[in-house]
Amino acid sequence: MDQRLDKDSELLLDALRGLAAFVVLFAHGFELAAGSAFGWHTPNTEGWRWARAIFGNADWCVWGFFVISGICIHRSIARGVASGQFNWWRYGLARVTRLYPLFLIGFPLAIVAWSFGLDFAVDEVNRKPWPQLGASIFNLQIFTTPFPAFGPSWSLSCEVLYYAAWPALLLLMKGRTDAATRWVMVGSVVVLFSIVMIWQLKPERSSSALLQGLWTTTALFPLWVTGAAMSSRWEAFTALITRKVWFIGILLWLIGAVISIVFKYNHSQGFRMDLAAWFSLPGLAILMAGGRHLGLAAKPHLIPLCRWLSQFSYPCYILHMPLLLLVHHAGGQVASLKAHPFLHAGLSFAIVLTLLAIIGPALERFFMAWRSRVLSGETRA
Repeated sequence: MDQRLDKDSELLLDALRGLAAFVVLFAHGFELAAGSAFGWHTPNTEGWRWARAIFGNADWCVWGFFVISGICIHRSIARGVASGQFNWWRYGLARVTRLYPLFLIGFPLAIVAWSFGLDFAVDEVNRKPWPQLGASIFNLQIFTTPFPAFGPSWSLSCEVLYYAAWPALLLLMKGRTDAATRWVMVGSVVVLFSIVMIWQLKPERSSSALLQGLWTTTALFPLWVTGAAMSSRWEAFTALITRKVWFIGILLWLIGAVISIVFKYNHSQGFRMDLAAWFSLPGLAILMAGGRHLGLAAKPHLIPLCRWLSQFSYPCYILHMPLLLLVHHAGGQVASLKAHPFLHAGLSFAIVLTLLAIIGPALERFFMAWRSRVLSGETRA
């Protein structure tokens, strides 16, 4: 089993993380502008429907986060599982100290935004989000819908569940990644089919947040597991990715993005958007495995940028929505801005992007250094 990533691949994954987070921020900034101008659910012209489907859509980037997470997390546990020395306590501590520090900054910001009556993509804010509040503390908000003003946190629920399920399955399969991968793929289809049957037999259950959360978590698990499977045979897999295959992979990824755009244009239900991720999965895998074709490691001037993008990624993703809503709300107190919704939202976007570009990587470095000390102390103990 080869778990070592080459330098070019590491840098590409770093860059992709940061670029994906920027696209998510941009998409929400665009949607904020369009929502302010036309309303969140008010039909408008065909042109604006397409614009919102294209520029207000970042699902195709979020899918990449799951594949990258699978690649990285599998590398951190596979040796321990294979040697019989996997430590659940240390693994859990590593995951908690990675996710929660910035989450515990973003969540209070979301509570402040909610206290002002702010939320994203809704006409009326939920004034009693107590189930969402409780579930969010344990990152299980995928089963209740996220807390107001903290929508992107839904993906953390998926991550937490994948973090628990994958090592458990690997241990059950005695470290055989291929067998664990097959079980996930077959099990995902079975669970999804079962949910569809429930929705067919009991249509009223289609609005169940629990079932919708189970659907999303199950539908996206194959993306995460594909990353893990790639990681387990990285050199063998990347050796198959010629430059021609790599370009085909990029095209396949873009086709998946176009499918996502069409679904959003048609206001398709959420479960259809999740399945669109499956169309992008082959392209995403090939794109990430072809890092050597960019040769980033041989371009010293780009290496700091790739590392910076990696440090920018998680702070941008988890903090941007409450910050965007709060900054936009503050700007709304200026009458001249409120009269020009796109200027207003564009200025809010620029302020939040600048703020996150300054403090995001600094926060990431600080918490990662703290995490390293915590884990080092645990190892010595």
